[in-house]
Amino acid sequence: ATVSVLYCPPSLRRGSRKMAHLMRAPGALAAFAGNVGKYRALGAAYRNHLQNNAPKTHEEQTTQVFSKYHQSSFADEKKRITVCEDLPLSRKEFSDYLTYKEDVDRMTQPLMWTAATGGLPLLGLPVWTNATHKLPSTFFSSEDEKIAAGKARDLEVHIKHAAICGYTQSRYLEYYISGEAKYNEAFDSISNGFMGPKDPVAIRKMGQSIMAAGTCSIPYCTSDVSSWLRGQEHYEACAFLGKPFMWINIEALSTRIIDHYKGLYQEDVLIKKEGLASLNDFELYQICNRRLVARWEEELSRAQLEARLQDWFTLTEVTTEDEHVPLRVILCYQAAHFRDVGYLDDHLESLDTDAFSSAQSWAADAFDRRVAFESGPLADQVRAHLLQLKETEAKLTEERTQYLASKGN
Repeated sequence: ATVSVLYCPPSLRRGSRKMAHLMRAPGALAAFAGNVGKYRALGAAYRNHLQNNAPKTHEEQTTQVFSKYHQSSFADEKKRITVCEDLPLSRKEFSDYLTYKEDVDRMTQPLMWTAATGGLPLLGLPVWTNATHKLPSTFFSSEDEKIAAGKARDLEVHIKHAAICGYTQSRYLEYYISGEAKYNEAFDSISNGFMGPKDPVAIRKMGQSIMAAGTCSIPYCTSDVSSWLRGQEHYEACAFLGKPFMWINIEALSTRIIDHYKGLYQEDVLIKKEGLASLNDFELYQICNRRLVARWEEELSRAQLEARLQDWFTLTEVTTEDEHVPLRVILCYQAAHFRDVGYLDDHLESLDTDAFSSAQSWAADAFDRRVAFESGPLADQVRAHLLQLKETEAKLTEERTQYLASKGN
């Protein structure tokens, strides 16, 4: 497996905390509390419509109890993920509802500690408000502020946990396609740790094949790919998705993860119904970032965003249970977008700079990176650098020869 060395230390340790967040806290928290009634009503309308229109198997599979703590699952995810074509909500309303749910996820741990200790954590409010990636959207008003917060969240949440989440999920997926050479390219495109061409049609076929396999290459394992998910994988998935997971039991985390993707797939239906033209550039970027197929720092054009969103639609379209793509595959696909070298400095000297020394020695991709530099846009720099090295080596050899000659050797 390729180990990502691209995560940089948190910026909040570099003195970049902003007192502005602390000053906004009363108004922002009041705005968050004021939104609760509105979005709970939207959530109730969504759930009631889903309850009345979803297949019977959907509600029958809403929970599943396991005797072993470490071997819980996504509880037959293909029967629990369903969408409504006639949901009586607009795309804007539903997108705002998903944003509210993300805010709730960020507020869960602070509220949990505050309630459990009688308000004592409020003394730590200055520290919490300076961790930009942990704040709800009500702290940010302008698009520029939201983009800055999104960049911090990408770095501190998604990039930080993409490597371990992608590696763990792909490690188990590999057991299910052992010997299936026709899926190698699709599998490698979402598991090798770095950005590259991804064919959503091929990845979807691979996922459907894995879902239908029923068994894997591990002896005595006959579980399907969505029913064999250990506790640690729940933690890693929730950490990558930006969801709280500490002190929450595994069955609850399983439901949270499924609800997360069910919400995304429902939003996809509404976007298709209203068309991409109904989205402004900022909304389109927000939607792509919510699906973890675009980082804010990439500064993609609208055409690039639309292409990535269309690929997402192709990969995740909900049709029938038989064509379900496992969430393991989706997680690998998303993690691959956050393990890219694209945000490194485009200078050859940066290869000699160890941004995270404890991980540099794990970089199994060092040779591939070197080849990319030698054959890519920096080829001229590489040739000049190698020429300089040769000249230096020749000069040192000449000096050593002269030194040995002076000693009479």
